[in-house]
Amino acid sequence: MTASDPEPGTDGRDQKSTPFRSDGGTEPGSSTRVGSPRSGPTVVSSDDHGTRDHSRLESARNAASSVGKRGTSAVLGTVRSALAQPTTSDVATLVLTLAICLAVGGSLIGTRLAAVATVGGVGAALVAILLGSDRPVRRAVGGALAVPAAVLVAVPVTVAWAFAVGVAGFGPFAAVTVWSLVVAALAGTLASWDRLGDGGVRAAARATTLAALGVVVVVVVRVLPEAGVRERAGPAVAEVTGAASGVLLEPGKTLATVSFFGLVLATAGAVFVTVGYVPIERLAPPDRRETVSRAVGTVRHGNSVAIRVALVGLSGAVMLPALLEQFSDVPLSPRELTATVPAPAGEALATVVIARELRTLLLVVFAVAAFVAALEWTRRALRRGLAAVLARVLAPMVGGVVLTLALASVLATPTVEASLEALVRRIEPQVVADLLLEFPPIALVVAVLLVALGMLSSLFGTVSLLRAIRLLPPRAIGSALAATAILGLAGSLAVIGRPEAAIWTAASAFVVWDVGEYADGLRAELGRDAAMMRAELVHALGAVATGAAVALGTAGLYRWAASDVLVVDRRLAAAALGAALLAVVLVAWVLRK
Repeated sequence: MTASDPEPGTDGRDQKSTPFRSDGGTEPGSSTRVGSPRSGPTVVSSDDHGTRDHSRLESARNAASSVGKRGTSAVLGTVRSALAQPTTSDVATLVLTLAICLAVGGSLIGTRLAAVATVGGVGAALVAILLGSDRPVRRAVGGALAVPAAVLVAVPVTVAWAFAVGVAGFGPFAAVTVWSLVVAALAGTLASWDRLGDGGVRAAARATTLAALGVVVVVVVRVLPEAGVRERAGPAVAEVTGAASGVLLEPGKTLATVSFFGLVLATAGAVFVTVGYVPIERLAPPDRRETVSRAVGTVRHGNSVAIRVALVGLSGAVMLPALLEQFSDVPLSPRELTATVPAPAGEALATVVIARELRTLLLVVFAVAAFVAALEWTRRALRRGLAAVLARVLAPMVGGVVLTLALASVLATPTVEASLEALVRRIEPQVVADLLLEFPPIALVVAVLLVALGMLSSLFGTVSLLRAIRLLPPRAIGSALAATAILGLAGSLAVIGRPEAAIWTAASAFVVWDVGEYADGLRAELGRDAAMMRAELVHALGAVATGAAVALGTAGLYRWAASDVLVVDRRLAAAALGAALLAVVLVAWVLRK
C-alpha cells in the first residue's frame, strides 16, 4: 500500500476529518497526518490484514468451485452431445451389456475384478469420446481424464496378462474373460457414438499416445539432472536394445512363435494403415491412377488377410496348450510345431517362425511404413495450418501431463514408494533396475502411470484395427463388438465345464447384438428425435424373449443328449456351445428375413 492510498476503514478522509481528543491525541483506530496527505505512510491494523486475507481465500475458493462446476458441466455436455441423445434401444443395449458383464464375469473371476474391468471399460469409452473430438479444449480434458481411466483399465489388463502366462495361478481363458469384460463395457457404452466407425477410436488412440509422450518428456526433463541417472542411462539403454533385438531377431524357444506372429501383426498393420493414409495414386499419371488404385486395394486386402492370420496364430499359440494336453510349452514352441504338425509342413512352419532374415525384413518394412506415414502427416499438418495442428497435438499432452503429475504427487506415499522399490529390484537385467533406483520416487510413480496410458492406447488401437480390417460390420459396430466380447465369456464358461451357462451367455450375446442393430437402423432411417420408444421397447422385449426361448431349448436338448454323461469333457461342452451358436445364427437369419 502506498502513502497516497486511502486508509482502510475510512472513506478517504484527510487529516481535517481526523478526530482529536482534548489532550491532543487521536481517537483509537485513527492516524495522524502531518502536512499534505502524501507526507506520511498509512498505518494498517492487523485486523484489516486478516480480513483481507480471509476475503481473498474465500474468493479463490469460490473461483475454484465455479471453474470445477463449469468444467464438469462441459465434460458432461460433451459426452451427451457426442452420444447425441441415445435412443431407448441404445440404453437397453448398454444396460444388458453391463448386467451380463457383472453377472457372468463375477461368476468366472470374482465380483470385484469383474466390476473393476467393467468400470474400466466404461471410463475408457467416455475418455474416447473426449479425445475423439476436434476441439482442443475437449481433447485437453480428455487427456487429463485419460490418466485415471488408464489406471482403471491397467489393473484388469495386468491381471489378465498374469493369468495368460500363469503367474496368478489361472489359465489363459481367465485372461480372455477379463479382456472380454473390458471390451464389452467399452463397446456397449459407445454403441450410440456416431464416430465409433468413423475414425473416432483411432483419434482417441493417437491422442492417448500423445498424452503418454508428454509424460515421457516430463520424466526425462526431471531425471536427467540426476548424476546417477546420466551415469547408468547408457548401459541400461544398450542392454534393453540388445534384449529387444534378441526377442525380435533371435528369440528363445518359448517366445519364438508368439514374437513372430506379433511381428507379422505389427508390420501388416503398419503397411495397411500407411497405404490407406498416403494418397499413392496421386503420384501416378492421370491415365494410370485407376490401375494404381486397384493395386493399392489389393495390397490393403493382402495385409488385412495377414493381420487375420497373425491374430489366429497368436490366439492358437496361447490357447492350444491350454485346451490340449498334448502340448507342454506355453506358449506353443517351434519344437512342438514340428512334432505336432504333419511333415513337411511342421518343419517348414518352424523354420519360418525362427528365420532371422524374414524377421529382419519385417522390421525394415515396419520402419519404412512408419516413416512414410510420419512424412504424410507432416505434409498434411503444414497444409492445414501449423497453429491449428499444434493446438490439437499439444492439448492432450498438456492435459495428460498436468493430471499425471497431480496424481503422482498424491500417490507418492512412503508405502507406495517402498512397494515400487521392491518391485524395481526384481527387474531384469540388473542395469535397468539400477537405473530406475536412481529415479526420484515421484518419477517412478509417473513411470507406472505411463505404462497405464500405453495400455489404454493399445486398447483403442486394437478396436480401431478390428474395424479397419473389417472384422467388425460397417453398421452397429458397438453392439457387434459387445456381442463378440460376450461370446468370449461364453467360450470361457464352456471350457471350464459349465455348458448351460455358456448357452445362456451366447444367447444373451445375440440379444445384445439384435437390440443394438435395431437402434442403429432407427437412427439411420428415422433420426434420433423420432418418437419410437414404444416400438423399441416391444422389439427389445421380443429379442429378450426370443433369446430366452433359444437358450432354453438348446439347454433342454443338451440335457436330453447328455443325461447319462458326466459333464467333464471339454469337447462335449464345446459341442453344446456350437449348437447354441448355430441356433442363434438361424434365429437371427429368420428375423433378418
